[in-house]
Amino acid sequence: MQSCFGPTNYTMNYNEAELVHWMQNRDTMSLLPAQVDIDLTNVCNQDCYYCNSAEFRKSEPVQKDYKEYIELLDKLAGWRAHTPKSYGTTHTITYPGGGEPSVLTGFEHVIEHTIDQGFLGSITTNGSYLDKLFDIDNDKLKKLAWIGIDIDAGTEDLYEQIRRSLSKHSLFDRMQANARELIKRGINVDFKVLLNPLNDNEQALEDIFRFVNELGGRKIFFRPVIVNSEAHPITYKTQTIIEQLGHKYSQPYWINQNKTMPRNYKRCHQMYHFPVFCANGKIYVCCEGKGNPQFELGRWDELDFRDLWMSERHHDIYNKTNVGLCQPCRPNKTNIEIQNILDNPSKIEGLYK
Repeated sequence: MQSCFGPTNYTMNYNEAELVHWMQNRDTMSLLPAQVDIDLTNVCNQDCYYCNSAEFRKSEPVQKDYKEYIELLDKLAGWRAHTPKSYGTTHTITYPGGGEPSVLTGFEHVIEHTIDQGFLGSITTNGSYLDKLFDIDNDKLKKLAWIGIDIDAGTEDLYEQIRRSLSKHSLFDRMQANARELIKRGINVDFKVLLNPLNDNEQALEDIFRFVNELGGRKIFFRPVIVNSEAHPITYKTQTIIEQLGHKYSQPYWINQNKTMPRNYKRCHQMYHFPVFCANGKIYVCCEGKGNPQFELGRWDELDFRDLWMSERHHDIYNKTNVGLCQPCRPNKTNIEIQNILDNPSKIEGLYK
């Protein structure tokens, strides 16, 4: 049973429908991706024990000039003009991390340009340098879809056990102060928690709810940590505790278990809707495959990436990827729904009723 504090029902959207339509009519036009991820840097000021990009970041500790991202955003905004025989719209840009996006020199200029170009922008961050955004006009900053701050704990001691700040002092207080100011200004600030053996207990969960509620955070997003391709189990007991705390603090939350839903697909359809532009100058069509040549489409900092999209290389990656070997991943629920439409095309009609 869904509650106003729990998860919301998932419904098919136009992004999925248009991807299915393209897959059924590939010879007609090209399809632009609905959203992109952009990793602004491979540098991070924390060393979270579960980090899934630690080896990639260590092998390529890259930090580009922010102006390269300004140029990238301009090309993304002009994609339709560059490829007129296409449908779909690139409307959403997420800065998910990889490294910590806010440590990039000029981070605030990239975010402001994202908004100015009309993209629906969002940021996943540890919150340590969000004060860089304070000089952006508040009405403009409110156009961000959300800022998601990874906390994993509501107390400094546990926060450091999990997230392990690399600075002289813990980043906990700095994160808290920045979050408080942004919430005060009316910005959509959510908090993200990776459930793991250290915080999957009643006391730690209550500390999280108390911390977020005191700040006035919009919502808490829980999801399982994934280590060695295995997702931490979110038990019925944990779900019950979270539900009780949600009601106790009147705090909206969502337990996201989409990554671990059983797969009904043999191909990763999201490879045509969700590229990742990494700080090493390369584009990957798998959000979990950063640094893996198998998923590398080409370079975005040297070539015009718009000419690489829907290329033979792109199709080759899609056709040769065995999702049975993939770890639990972010696009899983969308892939499931796309496969459901492919298996039952009449489901598209539901969008128009």
